[in-house]
Amino acid sequence: MGKGHAEEWGPETAVGSQRVSWRASKGRAAVAEGLRRAGRSRLDFTFRASTMVALGDTEEELERSRQAVKQQIAFYASTRTYQPVLAAHGLQELAPRLHARSLAGDWTGMAALISDEMLDLFAVSGRLETVGARIRERYAGLYDRTQLYPAFQPSLDDPRMAALVREFDGA
Repeated sequence: MGKGHAEEWGPETAVGSQRVSWRASKGRAAVAEGLRRAGRSRLDFTFRASTMVALGDTEEELERSRQAVKQQIAFYASTRTYQPVLAAHGLQELAPRLHARSLAGDWTGMAALISDEMLDLFAVSGRLETVGARIRERYAGLYDRTQLYPAFQPSLDDPRMAALVREFDGA
């Protein structure tokens, strides 16, 4: 494990107010043990996770983004891979319903099964100038670096990105 090595945790890393799944806690313990065995410090390892975000500067833009992220969550949650993630949050009945709709090609119907509460469980929503601070508050101490997901929103050329980075960094 060299300096700069990153571990991808996925959306189940942490949700809500500092709740961490067993996967993240087991992963952290394994990393600590690996670092100890290698004679390295925690500073030699970077925890990185993607943060699902719904961004918008207007209510309409934010609502479109929230719907798009609900669609993304529905897609992931329709697969067996994410069943343990859903079960960890008491949502185990959702995966078979989403999977059935995916087989029927009902992509809109899938997104409709994702409530606002579920969206807020797995994503951070807000305006670009405030979402950085919300991400920092929500995931403080859980990971060192993040990237926004979906990555296409907004583009790195967007002049608002500098404000988001400042908010995340707490500057």
